[in-house]
Amino acid sequence: MKIGTPLEVFVKVVELGSFSEASRYFDVTPSAISRQISQIEDELGARLFYRTTRKQSLTESGEIYHSYALRINAEMSAAKLAVSQLTERPRGILHVTAEKDFAETFILPLLPEFFSCFPEVDLQLSLDTRLVDLVEDAIDIAIRVGHLNDSSLVARKLMSSPSVVCASPAYFKKQGQPADIQALGQHNCLSFRTTASQLLWRLGQHSQFEEVRVNGNFRANSLSILRDAAVMGLGVIYIPQWFVQKEINEGLLQVLNFESQETPVYAVFANNRQLAPKVRVFIDFLAEHLSR
Repeated sequence: MKIGTPLEVFVKVVELGSFSEASRYFDVTPSAISRQISQIEDELGARLFYRTTRKQSLTESGEIYHSYALRINAEMSAAKLAVSQLTERPRGILHVTAEKDFAETFILPLLPEFFSCFPEVDLQLSLDTRLVDLVEDAIDIAIRVGHLNDSSLVARKLMSSPSVVCASPAYFKKQGQPADIQALGQHNCLSFRTTASQLLWRLGQHSQFEEVRVNGNFRANSLSILRDAAVMGLGVIYIPQWFVQKEINEGLLQVLNFESQETPVYAVFANNRQLAPKVRVFIDFLAEHLSR
């Protein structure tokens, strides 16, 4: 057995009555036990035991120290048990951030089954499009749509989705349909970005992909707002197909015959060697259900 801390050794010596019995318990030499006790005595500046050749008995200082040592040992044992329980099964508060429209469409419908499987996990879902700092903001998992920049974070792909370029029939009737990809630069293209930076759409025709710089008079960080704006005839949108399939089926939006690269969706988390069970099971659960 590995020898314990000086405090654990002290408690065991008192329990067993001698250094020699404690040495047999820890499977070490009596001198190793004596060194542990001497370390405590040197730190305290007080003798803890009356030493004889056969038995050790506590001094007054030793009695006082022993009463505290028992409580500290009990608290440490409870702490180790609490941590082991936390790491052995999924439990505790799980902080997740995701874009609102994605969360409503994909995460919310899965929650009844997830909570049924993992009733000790409490989910705190933050609906945000910002690229938050996971460590600084104490976020366990960030769900991010689109290609990721290189970082120290770890990402697991959950799903991928094709996107479509579309607008309302009324818009195309008024403005005409672009004949090719570059012609989109002459249309009012509505953007998911809210910054003033230039916007590039990468699209293909006949398996040949190219980038086109687009502009528009409306930007929003909400897929639902962009979808509704396109249905109203405000302009052209480039949006995940899953989000506008209903409007396409109903004829409210008309899709242009351009090819798009699939948009990946990732679960991003900090690069920890030991992934907490609550984090691991949530990512596994999403990956299993969203990849179907």
